[in-house]
Amino acid sequence: MMLTYSPGIGKGLLEIYLARPCHTVIAAVRDPTGASSLNTLPKGKDSILIIVKIDSSSETDPAAAITTLKTQHSITNLDIVIANAGIADPNPSPVSTVSLARVHAHWQVNGLAPVILFQAVFPLLGKGAKFVYTSSALATITGMELRPFSMSAYGASKAFGNYFIRKIHFENEGLVAFAMDPG
Repeated sequence: MMLTYSPGIGKGLLEIYLARPCHTVIAAVRDPTGASSLNTLPKGKDSILIIVKIDSSSETDPAAAITTLKTQHSITNLDIVIANAGIADPNPSPVSTVSLARVHAHWQVNGLAPVILFQAVFPLLGKGAKFVYTSSALATITGMELRPFSMSAYGASKAFGNYFIRKIHFENEGLVAFAMDPG
């Protein structure tokens, strides 16, 4: 199991899986030195936690993390990967005023980073493995009028990610890939 860690949903998922017996849980964090408190989380019998560095704005961190997992921890397969890292603009804007820099930052972290992560973990995903993308109701195109929030960069970036996750599912027989809306 590989999770991209965030203090909210990611930490909750980490706590759930780590508390189960006989699980190896990999937490991907931006700064492993600042995540040492994760080692104090309760662990199920014979469960272990491995912390690796993946900053979702980096195009090289996922591949480097997989190399670390293989060479230093003898990880040869992953059953579940949850791509949970994401950003949301603290000052949301409509399309008419959103800066392209904000659009690009959201696209990089919320849309492109899960693709980069998938490409890095793909060799470790066997038949029946799951790749899960944490999406949002704001990514919905057909129900946009039901969510009149000015979060254009965020919603568009999540819709971008949804497309790739759905495409991954259809391109890889035996692999289950899906987007989930935690809200």
